[in-house]
Amino acid sequence: MTEHKWHRRITALVRQKEQIARLDKDRLFPYTLPAVGATEDQLDALESVIGMGLGEEHRSFLATANGWRAFFETQDLLSTDQLAGGPHRSAFTTWIDSAPPQARDAGFTSANVLPIAVDLEMPLFSAMPITEGRVLGRVIVLDPSGVIDDFESFASYIDSTITYTQRNLEDFEAGRYQA
Repeated sequence: MTEHKWHRRITALVRQKEQIARLDKDRLFPYTLPAVGATEDQLDALESVIGMGLGEEHRSFLATANGWRAFFETQDLLSTDQLAGGPHRSAFTTWIDSAPPQARDAGFTSANVLPIAVDLEMPLFSAMPITEGRVLGRVIVLDPSGVIDDFESFASYIDSTITYTQRNLEDFEAGRYQA
């Protein structure tokens, strides 16, 4: 994955979020921009802290955008610092290790998934499974009902977020979002 492709995807998402921000009179969703990309040193330090390498797509995305507060609605896409620890990581770990049985039926625990997006307002999380000490490219989305989405790659996860954000924009344009 080249940075150029990430820049196009990020630009598309920023434009959608800008249009939503203009229409969102009740400020239902925060309007934010992605953080500046992580350095190689930050990425290497993260991999050292978590004890494994990141997937290639996720790593290259972080090099382009090192996290994004309110990436989708109120869900934050985690930065290298947040992936290493802190409130987002703790919220995910606490939730997944005590989640309702239907959410645990897929066999995911804090030991075998790396959270990549966390919503601190509601139990909605995106994570990448870990197998044999390495983070896979696959992304799962979890809530109390279990796995609600499953993407074959980090890029497909980002693409789906662009699609879902476009739907939100269409709902705002049609007047379907009200506080």
